[in-house]
Amino acid sequence: MCFDVPMNVALDTSPAPDLQAALVTVLAFSGEGDKATLELGPEAAALDAKLAGRIAAIAAEEGMNGEPGKTLLVHTPELGTKRVLLVGVGKASELTALELRKVAAVTAEEAEKRHLASAVLALPATLDAAAAVRYAVEGAILGNYRYTKWLTDDNDTKRYLEALHLSLPGADHASLAPVAARAESAARAVAMARDLVNAPPVEVTPRRLAEVAQEIAAENQLECIIYDEHKIAAEKMNLLLAVGGGSAEQPRFIHLTYRPKDADASTPQVALVGKGLTYDAGGYNIKPTGALEDMKIDMAGAAAVLGAMKAIRAFGPKVIVHGIVPSAENLVSHNAYKPGDIIRSHNGKTVEIMNTDAEGRLILADALSYAEKLGCTKIVDLATLTGACMIALGPYTAGLFANDEAWKKAVLDAAQRSGEDFWAMPLTKKLKSMLKSPIADMKNIGERWGGAITAALFLQEFIGKAHWVHLDIAGPASNDKPEPGVPRGGTGFGVLTLLELLAAEGPAASTEA
Repeated sequence: MCFDVPMNVALDTSPAPDLQAALVTVLAFSGEGDKATLELGPEAAALDAKLAGRIAAIAAEEGMNGEPGKTLLVHTPELGTKRVLLVGVGKASELTALELRKVAAVTAEEAEKRHLASAVLALPATLDAAAAVRYAVEGAILGNYRYTKWLTDDNDTKRYLEALHLSLPGADHASLAPVAARAESAARAVAMARDLVNAPPVEVTPRRLAEVAQEIAAENQLECIIYDEHKIAAEKMNLLLAVGGGSAEQPRFIHLTYRPKDADASTPQVALVGKGLTYDAGGYNIKPTGALEDMKIDMAGAAAVLGAMKAIRAFGPKVIVHGIVPSAENLVSHNAYKPGDIIRSHNGKTVEIMNTDAEGRLILADALSYAEKLGCTKIVDLATLTGACMIALGPYTAGLFANDEAWKKAVLDAAQRSGEDFWAMPLTKKLKSMLKSPIADMKNIGERWGGAITAALFLQEFIGKAHWVHLDIAGPASNDKPEPGVPRGGTGFGVLTLLELLAAEGPAASTEA
């Protein structure tokens, strides 16, 4: 499996009008008044002046008013730049660097669609240079992402865009090079996570996830431990073992570790835990037709964790980071676990199985208690856990549950800087009674109401003193409607937030949106 985007992103000190490229993107603003009117940015105005106002005239004819998301392509054969792409970004006073991620993605997508080898994006000098470069690099790479492995027609697989130049005259490119490198590492990690989610379940199995983890460890000098089904049983991770029991593909437990150079016994430890259901048929509570076809995405939490571990060296956090992935397939067979079973978890608590399709919380439970035993004082888990969270928040927003306000705020702040959307949800104690069982310590599912909350309350039973955040990413883990930088399919959601969170624990300076 090849985790790559075949394109280079380069910084350039030359003004955009002077660069030779098949396409140059410049910003178009809306006027500051109540009525949207077009205002060309400085770079767009410079090109327009070379063309005696033709860009502005065509924009007026086409009704281009600089509203966010609006685009206009103008052919300029008399210039070295053969095409000018105007991208609307709204009012100049409201422009943030984060918006450049979408602009760069649109540039890459437009160039690829027109079979162009090169493109230029003019970055505005009004924004912080480091932030502008960071988000533009991320957007360029993510906008160029395609999953084409299983396509056989050359017309569908051929890639055209070779280089996207970021024009930023007068900037200190030596100081911006590390920023660009970190952004590229992060974006390529997102691309890897997308590949894992998009790949068919016949390819991405628990064993394959373990192999990917080993490849990541070798590339990034990480420690790697893989438990097979025998070691999982020896470690008494019986919930993971039960969920995977119905498949001929045996479960795997993945543990990657990053250690900073000066780590010692006093170095704080953080755990990233990702749900790795490489396929979820629901077990004996089998899903209906219509709900089965996309269940390869049920390992998106694992993909996010592996993506973050792939890029972690570029961010250099000062803490020890554990990337933990419990992985299994949830199928039906004579060995599958059944409703009514009682299973003893890794931390000794017993669980009555009321629904075999509530399996993600089971494998996470064993992984969370494992992370606690490692001595991790901070834990984040990511999981496509409940449809209830998607019903509550829609397809683009993930739910966030936490047992500690400071850690919750750190994750939310990191998410805001990364441009990923989370919403804080309550851990309503009153709902915990839904999980009571007369014959075991708890049931694995509550009643219909508050399903995302009861799932989080279940997970909390496997957290001791650690500061913990649970991220239910069921909605934004995949995308049905393509948007700039996010094609249909796996999104790699969560990778950027995790890396931004870890960056706050280390020397790599974060950039504000």
